[in-house]
Amino acid sequence: MAKPAASGSKRNVAVIGGGLAGLACALAAARAGASVQLFALRVAGDPAVHVDVVPNMLRGLVQLGVGDACVRAGFPYRRTSAIGQRGTPLYSLDAARLAGPRYPGALGITSAQLHAVLKAAGAEAGVVMRLGEPVVDVDVEGPRLRFARGEPLRVDLAVLACGARGGLRERFFGADALPAEAEWSCGLAGRPLALDDALQATTAAGDRAHVVPVSGSLAGVRVASRQAIGALDAQALRALLARFPAPIAALAAHVEEGAPVVRQQLASGLLPQPWARGAVLAVGDCAHALPAVFGQAGAQAIEDAVVLGELLRQEGTPAAIAQRLVARRFPRVQQVAAIAMQAARWQAAPEGDTDLLQLARSLDAVVHEPA
Repeated sequence: MAKPAASGSKRNVAVIGGGLAGLACALAAARAGASVQLFALRVAGDPAVHVDVVPNMLRGLVQLGVGDACVRAGFPYRRTSAIGQRGTPLYSLDAARLAGPRYPGALGITSAQLHAVLKAAGAEAGVVMRLGEPVVDVDVEGPRLRFARGEPLRVDLAVLACGARGGLRERFFGADALPAEAEWSCGLAGRPLALDDALQATTAAGDRAHVVPVSGSLAGVRVASRQAIGALDAQALRALLARFPAPIAALAAHVEEGAPVVRQQLASGLLPQPWARGAVLAVGDCAHALPAVFGQAGAQAIEDAVVLGELLRQEGTPAAIAQRLVARRFPRVQQVAAIAMQAARWQAAPEGDTDLLQLARSLDAVVHEPA
């Protein structure tokens, strides 16, 4: 790993947000030689929600130094297959081994496990986790962080990883809250022995399902339905899964009574440029909230962290580093977002020229090279 640039005293970096982007950026900054504090109410990560670690995301996790830990905690898989309304295969796409020959193409993992890996690595790298101390506002001059109690804190670089719908994002950038792209019902089911890869399916009614094995015994399931859902529990998740063709419908019998099921509202949209003001920088969903299709929401957050770490090893003012990151990341994210949003539209309302396989191949071409 490259050494930090010799630029005098350590840069003081504050990361606001305890989700995937925040933990990854804090880790990357600390390993680049910065003095890092992470501010959040808590470190997020739900054991009932799965993360589809697609090839470019796994490559990024390897670059951050946590690839081996993620592979141990998750379940490697080889391809993603789409199933038609009658259960017939539509297409399969192999996961390119972008992380190198030592690693699988992709893997499934629970959100809680992934967050735990990043949190542990960050603590080992020297990140100070200031949980329960939410930042309520940020002044661009300084920049200075403001809290509900106590004195403001001046830092060299503030990284906003506060999500797509947070008040801090709206106040600092003057951006409207993003609408929800879809509401997903998420949970875990027992993994049948034959379920070794990721599966996607859509019903004639427009319901969507995504299934990824996350361990030898469990699979993560995510379902979006156009029909109203009442109480969300194991019974409701079984009923949702039963609407799909086999083998997804068969998973209904593997959802245990009392298994936790959560609603996940995912926003979709890009923060209008600029993503940086002075030495305050937006990353992850705060800058680019992407649909769940193709797993690029998490992948692009990890790529933000990788690039941040690289730039912090270089000479330059914090404001210049923030501008360089935006200049480097925006064109790539814009391409990825256009593909993912088109796929989400086609999944919700198929058209005559719908071709998800071609979109997936176009995405692979974009993300094949490192960020």
